[in-house]
Amino acid sequence: MKNRTTLLTLLAVCLMLVACDTKTKSVDSCGDGFVDPGEECDGSEMTATTCTELGYYEQIGLLQCTSDCTFDLAVCTGGRCGDGTIQTIHGEDCDGDELAGATCESRGYVGGTLGCTPDCTFDTSTCDSLCGNGVVDPAEPCDGYDLRNRDCMDLGYSGGILSCQPSCLFDESECQNVCGNNLLEPSEECDDQDLRGLTCESLGYSSGALTCSSCHMVRLECEGTTTCGNGTLDVGEACDQEELDDATCTTLGFAGGVLSCGLDCRYNTSRCLGSTCGDGLINGDDDCDGADFAGATCTSLGQGTGTLACASDCTLVTIGCGGAPDCGNGVVDAFEDCDGTNLDAQTCVTLGYSDRSGALGCTGGCEFDETACVPKSTNADLATLVVSSGTLTPEFASATTLYTVTVPMAVTSLTVTATTADPYATVAITPSQPMTLAEGDNPTTVTVTAESGAQKVYTVVITQTATLDYESANIGTLIYVPGGTFQRDADPANLSTVSAFRMSRYEITRAQWVAVTGWADPSNVTYSNGTDDPVQTVSWYDAIAFCNKLSLLEGLTPVYTVSGVDFATLTYSQIPLVNDATWNTATANWAANGYRLSTEMEWMWAAMGADTAAPGVTNTTGYAKAFAGSTGTNAIGDYSWYSTNSASKTHQAGTKLPNELGLYDLSGNVFEWAWDWYTAYPTGTLTDTRGPASGTDRVFRGGGWLYDASNCPVANRYYISYDRSGSIGFRVVRP
Repeated sequence: MKNRTTLLTLLAVCLMLVACDTKTKSVDSCGDGFVDPGEECDGSEMTATTCTELGYYEQIGLLQCTSDCTFDLAVCTGGRCGDGTIQTIHGEDCDGDELAGATCESRGYVGGTLGCTPDCTFDTSTCDSLCGNGVVDPAEPCDGYDLRNRDCMDLGYSGGILSCQPSCLFDESECQNVCGNNLLEPSEECDDQDLRGLTCESLGYSSGALTCSSCHMVRLECEGTTTCGNGTLDVGEACDQEELDDATCTTLGFAGGVLSCGLDCRYNTSRCLGSTCGDGLINGDDDCDGADFAGATCTSLGQGTGTLACASDCTLVTIGCGGAPDCGNGVVDAFEDCDGTNLDAQTCVTLGYSDRSGALGCTGGCEFDETACVPKSTNADLATLVVSSGTLTPEFASATTLYTVTVPMAVTSLTVTATTADPYATVAITPSQPMTLAEGDNPTTVTVTAESGAQKVYTVVITQTATLDYESANIGTLIYVPGGTFQRDADPANLSTVSAFRMSRYEITRAQWVAVTGWADPSNVTYSNGTDDPVQTVSWYDAIAFCNKLSLLEGLTPVYTVSGVDFATLTYSQIPLVNDATWNTATANWAANGYRLSTEMEWMWAAMGADTAAPGVTNTTGYAKAFAGSTGTNAIGDYSWYSTNSASKTHQAGTKLPNELGLYDLSGNVFEWAWDWYTAYPTGTLTDTRGPASGTDRVFRGGGWLYDASNCPVANRYYISYDRSGSIGFRVVRP
């Protein structure tokens, strides 16, 4: 609003003259409620009330004063001109020494040094133009015969011949002025009734009537005196005749040209390249141009009656308007934002601020009070990113935008969900969720749009592998074990059928125990070679607690329930040290997708190698194997850590050979807890049996570092009521 600025500037000059006599406080003390020299603020006294006033582009809360009388800039965001970072979204071309790779040459000049102005636009004042090469450079109005397709009439003359000076400025000497044709031409101060929109008041006089004679301004009827036109730069003047205060077209933001001073001591940019001011037509940011006021009057501007003027810089001058402004009448008049409680139906939100803003107000000067308005946030971060299957790699962090997830062939559908860090941001996921997976890579994009419109894109690549194995980020590979039927003892009638499942390739290690539970390693280190050995000295209660902890860690549904126990907050010290009736009644949700102990029949089926020897055929001989992986001729020492080769210690998991399925240490290192209560096998065919509903002892299977080869056969069964033995550990399974 250029015209309001003109009026307020004049008022401010007057107020400054009055205020110079005001007594000032001479004692500097932070905390005295008075802004002393060197202080930015003091308590509620603030030299600025918004981050915008401090040059920042965005704000996320109220600007406040700290105890050391400086502004708390934590609420000022989005950067600012002068911070060394180019904010292109806010119209910056450059910032300080950061020019985004631009040079004088890239801007169309032939050389020189490109700079950056304090308002973060390119400073081409030291770029070189090659005048005389016949090519018009950005700062040249013309060069040789190249006149930018302009002629005398384009410059406001009646006619004539336009040419170019050796200095690459227009030579207007052959252009024709015709005084008295009521056409205001460049060398004329006025023409008949056309006074360039000027008045006595706009020239600095107190009042009077300006007239025109022989195309020269006649000021005889102007009353008072003026300093405008004395050739000296006085207060309130932008320029005076040849005195331009070192300004040029370039410093005013134009590419080049010739700057002059208007009769009213304001810049005349009509000969600056790209300027529209001075062509007699209202264009761009012009409020007026010459005699064209676009219908504006003192009355329409709420400035009473009188004579409106148009300054040389195409801004309206209301100093000649008489009568008091209408601010305060409760009506939003022209050039008022608001008036009292009348906000013209505007709010912080309609002005482009955030929905989280407070109430818009109105100042005594009828301008919007935007103190409580909060700029729209540029926060396009995610707060959470979750997949329904598999594990994000790497672990989610808002600054990381690329993730991978690997799932087996059995996972045919998956859902990606996300929440935004800023509740006013929105999120869009492509493709729509849940998504159907195909073998190979299945990319998913999560686009977050901030309240300001800024966007951030996260990418999740879900890879469905041809294998049916499952990859856990915490315990590694779980081998797919196909469903099938097998003979469980010497009686051919005693058959067991199990459904497909996945079993951890290795026994759970000491390091994995600590990483998953956050608890101390319970293992007896006397019997261990290192933290990559299987965990031992764990009870059956400990093992099911680990399973639930691992399920929760990976966002899966826990399998086990124990009355009164919250596994999310369970501590190691809360697990019973002795046989416990409540924990003995633990139940399993067999439909859950979390981790659990294998059943006794699942363990036996996996240990014998399932149906790898003859897929789909009942395995009638596997129960008789001397150890997991046995062919009848190979050596147990290649597959198992047992008393003969263990040196009375456990060893790193997976350092012996695996069985047919790729499972390690099933017959050695440590025994492994199973789910079942111990009882004698029932006779006949069993399908997915999980043992009796209750009992006194839990089953464990396999072999161990302390025991000889006679304890390693696949069919051997062991049981105990409660124990944290240095010989017993466990592995896990899941669907």
